[in-house]
Amino acid sequence: MAVLVLSSKDLAKPNKISKCSLPISAVNARFEKLYAKIESHIENARKAIQRTVDTEMVNAYWLIGRDIVKEEQQGQKRANYGSYVLKELSKRSREYGKGFGLSTLKDMRQFYMSYPKRPIGHAVRGQSKRELFSPYLGWSHYRALMRVDRIEAHQFYEIEAQKNLWSGRELKRQINSLLYDRLAKSKNKKDLMKLACDGQ
Repeated sequence: MAVLVLSSKDLAKPNKISKCSLPISAVNARFEKLYAKIESHIENARKAIQRTVDTEMVNAYWLIGRDIVKEEQQGQKRANYGSYVLKELSKRSREYGKGFGLSTLKDMRQFYMSYPKRPIGHAVRGQSKRELFSPYLGWSHYRALMRVDRIEAHQFYEIEAQKNLWSGRELKRQINSLLYDRLAKSKNKKDLMKLACDGQ
């Protein structure tokens, strides 16, 4: 079966298309439909890749936090050992970019302490890797969630961020607007939740 491939230059030259039995408008419409499908596949792949990268980085940050906490516990008899560990790690990890500064390492340590019971394991051949953290929540989400002290509120925001696909910025906005507390006091929870998610 012969396939007719047209460039935008070809579409500008009617005599090249005249061999095709379809009118130019139909060829253009079919081409646009095809291109929209291809564009969608590419965009979906890019989003999936980004989610995978974000999830793997979140897992790495949890592991780093775990290792820092365990090292600090072993050396806790020595004065200021914890701050020494963080400062040295911050200096040494500069080769990986700005994302491993002192404040971020402290956040990683806090991240582990906020989620201490998440099992970490690597996939064994033939087995799928167990989801450790949501693929829909990135580091900015977890940083915001770590600052929510009450367990019920923390769980609420984590679930809602996943369910509504909130960005990290949107999650912070919902936390700062005290959505959980407003819902707890509201008599019309459904409408308040709709307003929080969809806006006015």
